[in-house]
Amino acid sequence: MKLVMAGGGTGGHLFPALALAEEFKKKVPDVEIIFMGGRGGLEEKVVPKYGYPLVVFDVEGIKRRTGLKRIKAIGKAARSTVRALRLLRSMRPDGVIGSGSYSSAPVVMAARLLGIKTAILEQNALPGLTNRLLGKVVDRIYIAFDQAKEFFPPQRTVLAGNPIRREIIEGTGSGTGAVAVHNGHKAGSRKFSVLVFGGSQGATAINAAFLDATEYLTDIWPVLRVVHQTGEDGYQMVNESYKRKNLKVELHRFIDDMATAYRSSDLVVCRAGATSIAEITALGIAPILIPYPFAADDHQTVNARCLAEAGAAVMIKQDRLTGSSLAGAIRRLYENPVELKSMRESVKGFGRPQAGEVIAANFLQVIG
Repeated sequence: MKLVMAGGGTGGHLFPALALAEEFKKKVPDVEIIFMGGRGGLEEKVVPKYGYPLVVFDVEGIKRRTGLKRIKAIGKAARSTVRALRLLRSMRPDGVIGSGSYSSAPVVMAARLLGIKTAILEQNALPGLTNRLLGKVVDRIYIAFDQAKEFFPPQRTVLAGNPIRREIIEGTGSGTGAVAVHNGHKAGSRKFSVLVFGGSQGATAINAAFLDATEYLTDIWPVLRVVHQTGEDGYQMVNESYKRKNLKVELHRFIDDMATAYRSSDLVVCRAGATSIAEITALGIAPILIPYPFAADDHQTVNARCLAEAGAAVMIKQDRLTGSSLAGAIRRLYENPVELKSMRESVKGFGRPQAGEVIAANFLQVIG
């Protein structure tokens, strides 16, 4: 059996595809999986590390381009579709799954033209333009939020969740999201652990706000354990700031072992990207979500609002993000273990740790 996983560009589109590939290999050990993505995307760095062959296309987004740039982008999409037709006709895969982003469109459309079974993964509550268009023609649409149902044909749409890498799920052992008992400012049996990260985009605002928030948390800082991923660009500035403040933190440019980082966290401060939300909800960790305001169609705000309205997260929009507002949210959850526990229970209600298994089983039925 042979499958093609198409898409990428960012971790939010790539890592669910990698997680799903793991599930197919578990169910069909001799399956051959080929990844197809865009030149210059994250997939060029990550996919080879997982041992999968990768084909890249010269494509770029069309939506935000105008004039000659738009015409050029349409031309690239057309040429990539023709190339995908030739490749898929030669490969003869049993199925093609698009994981989102403009780089998935030429491959999924080519597969559809060739009569190959197709599916897409929609990780967000508000689908992007590419998936909204592909959803009209593919055999299955796998969604992660119930709110996305209205954008797709109901008879071909499956609420399955967002696939999570097995390394995240299997790394959850004892202590994931475990909450120490607190009375006011008194620490329990261990420190209250806060994990801070900004994702692949937009870490700057979170870094700055959290550094400012430390000024409002000085009285409880001795009982806090802070693990902070800054991103490459922000590391030096953040490191120097902590040194000036004489504050002890566990500082990282990037955290390769997110499973361990999640496992010891009581609270997460992060963006509202689909992959982060899928991991947090599957593990049952209370989040403070700061949506990235420049994401396509502001979909991160829609993601965050879905959780916040259900009592499963605190949402702070970036135009209201200050050191004081962030510190206030952290302090509130630290000082109110009942509220923190309730949030953890609510966030678990959104979690679908078996999403990859469900999608793989369903698509295997689709392709017979």
